[in-house]
Amino acid sequence: MIRIDSISIKEFRGIRDLALDFKGENFAICGRNGTGKSGVVDALEFALTGTISRLSGEGSGEISIRDHGPHVDCRNSPEKAQVMVTVTIPSLGKTATIQRSIKTLSAASVTPADADVLAVLKQVESHPEIVLSRRELIDYVIASPGDRSKEVQALLHLDQVEQVRASLQKISNACERDSKTKGTEVKTAGENLQSRLSITALNSVKVLEATNAQRVILGLSVLTELTEATSLKDGLGTSGLIQASRIPKIQAIEDLNEAKAEIEALTSLSTAAALDRVREDFQSLASDPALASGMALEGFYTNGIKLIGGEACPFCDTPWDLTLLRDHVQRKISHLREVSLRRKATEEKLAPLIERLRKVQMSFNNILVHAAHANPPLTLQSLADMATSWSAMIATLTRFVPVIDSITTISEMTSVPPPVYDGLSEFEKAVQALPDPSRQDAAREWLAVAQERLELFRTAKQQHQVEVERAQRAKKVLDVYAATSTRVLTGIYESVQEDFAKFYRIINREDEDGFTARLTPSIGKLGFNVDFYGRGLFPPGAYHSEGHQDGMGLCLYLALMRRLYGTGFTFAILDDVLVSVDAGHRREVCALLKQEFPATQFVLTTHDQTWLRHMKTENLIAGRAFALFRKWDVDQGPVGWDDRDVWTEIDDHLKESDVRAAAALLRHFLEFVSAEICNRLRAPVEYRGDAQYQLGELLIPAISRMRKLFTEAKNAANSWGHEETVIQIREMESKFSALAQASQAEQWQVNVAVHYNAWENFGPTEFEPVVAAFRELLAGFKCLDCSGFLRISSEKETRESLRCDCGKTVLNLKKKP
Repeated sequence: MIRIDSISIKEFRGIRDLALDFKGENFAICGRNGTGKSGVVDALEFALTGTISRLSGEGSGEISIRDHGPHVDCRNSPEKAQVMVTVTIPSLGKTATIQRSIKTLSAASVTPADADVLAVLKQVESHPEIVLSRRELIDYVIASPGDRSKEVQALLHLDQVEQVRASLQKISNACERDSKTKGTEVKTAGENLQSRLSITALNSVKVLEATNAQRVILGLSVLTELTEATSLKDGLGTSGLIQASRIPKIQAIEDLNEAKAEIEALTSLSTAAALDRVREDFQSLASDPALASGMALEGFYTNGIKLIGGEACPFCDTPWDLTLLRDHVQRKISHLREVSLRRKATEEKLAPLIERLRKVQMSFNNILVHAAHANPPLTLQSLADMATSWSAMIATLTRFVPVIDSITTISEMTSVPPPVYDGLSEFEKAVQALPDPSRQDAAREWLAVAQERLELFRTAKQQHQVEVERAQRAKKVLDVYAATSTRVLTGIYESVQEDFAKFYRIINREDEDGFTARLTPSIGKLGFNVDFYGRGLFPPGAYHSEGHQDGMGLCLYLALMRRLYGTGFTFAILDDVLVSVDAGHRREVCALLKQEFPATQFVLTTHDQTWLRHMKTENLIAGRAFALFRKWDVDQGPVGWDDRDVWTEIDDHLKESDVRAAAALLRHFLEFVSAEICNRLRAPVEYRGDAQYQLGELLIPAISRMRKLFTEAKNAANSWGHEETVIQIREMESKFSALAQASQAEQWQVNVAVHYNAWENFGPTEFEPVVAAFRELLAGFKCLDCSGFLRISSEKETRESLRCDCGKTVLNLKKKP
């Protein structure tokens, strides 16, 4: 991936003009809520991905990047809202600049536009997970198994696993339905054959017995086996026994009686009651437009959700909210699945009714076949029309949708027009008028009809076998895919849970050094249970505190990112993700990031200066690798605690004769700096439970500690016999004492003139010396070369030296043994 070297932000969100130099290292942004930290995070995310998750999350409503990304005063000039970042690509050894504006948010300007550079940046653009906020972090921990599975698989870019499985499941279900349909056709054809043969069971023994009885009458050889190639009328065509086609009277009468019975069953009260129940199901589904789309639209949504990106529709350029759009589409997919279950239940009720239609249609087809053999042929148009109508009804009900067509079909299904009964009567008269066949004629007709229906039965069986084999293959593919994906996911999650548990043990090593966890994948879900002090595995929200849950969220995120990127995990933004972690574990979190991810550049935001100090103390961030915002206003944007900016702002207030504003700013700045100096010098400060320290409670201990350190440094230099060093320290001590005396800071408790309340009564000319004195006093705590505040080393154990970050100023504090 990448590392960020610098960023320049102009007229973007709440920022007017801001530049930060990250230097490719860890960087912290600290400030109270509302001081502009989130604006920097948004700018980084926007430059790298073209999106701002904060403007596209759940509940954003009508907010959009295009309309609300620019600074409020530039909302009509989106071209002025620009972010430029300089990045290093470690894998290529190249540096590139990315510039993006709100006006052309989907197209970033990249320099150099080398193919390999663009490929890396394209990868970064497709990975918004590099930004982690607490809102997202908690989703990994306390979400439902289904939602957690989606979040984790999306982060690991494994979301297609479930999508493919769902598609295979639908294919398998469709094949199974087709197999059942063909099975029904086999059953109907078998019953039709069994009726012709007048046998009690449809098997080879019974078929051969009935067939041979007729063949003996005609003097034909007895059939000894029934294979797929066996013809029941074998030898009939060469024996001189064949006659011209005519209606087989006996069979025709049987088929006519069967047709009458099927019509009676179709128009019965029991069929009407079953139709009413199915009609209610259809009517409940009729108002749902999702049913009409079926599997095709679900596939469209499932594929489309993988392709949507950017802030506008690629067809019409209409802006959209990416997160809301994804949520909306996912709800549609879930609804379609629920509708699919309701459809399946209705289809099960509908199946016997469709079979009833097939039976009556087949009985009519049998009559029409007989009618065609009449001499001259009988037309029976009403029966032909009715059979065609029933065939269309079968197709409509099998197709199921449109629902309105199925409802209409159900309403018309039991309606048999009078001409149909007239046609049956006409056929019956024609059959009754036929002469009774001789014994040989009846046998000949029997064999002809039986063979015809046997061939229909064989064809239906062949088609059914094809569908059965397709259904079996589809089911096997589904089972193999499900088993393989579960096995692979289990392996992935096992490595993730090992890293997760390891990371969590690091930040809770004092009381949970035996911590374990288990991620359990299943179809569409991801279970997550964690150890609770050896009492068993439970969901994270069951017993662990909110602070522990935050820690778990971070550890799981880091474990997932390590699994996803490996050594390519070089950059991440952690946006105030550990707000509820207790102070006792903050150092451990810093240590975790530093020890386990030394090659990753973290940009961290926090509103807690204690967090910032822990980051510096643990060397998670080095030197001045942080921005500390002290205020924000709509005209200036975020304003940091920067020496140059503060003194300039104080001077500006004095030029306008606003001593009150200058005095307030000076006091606040001195309190901030004094706290930092006390921290760096490890100065003892009287403890206050509310942590609300006044300036005198911080600056005086800082001055006292500095004086004591000069004394310790002189004593140490004397013990080593370094006379020149002693002289240098005396000079530094003398200058510092003069600065302290000039500021009168040490008289804060007794001299009213040095108090903030007195400053408010000064004029600009009177107050300027106060400003100069304190400015020079603060310089006395700094290195003359790097202008950084001096600090004690080491920061936890015995004081070894007083030094600056550049190493130019180093005063030894350890005496010679």
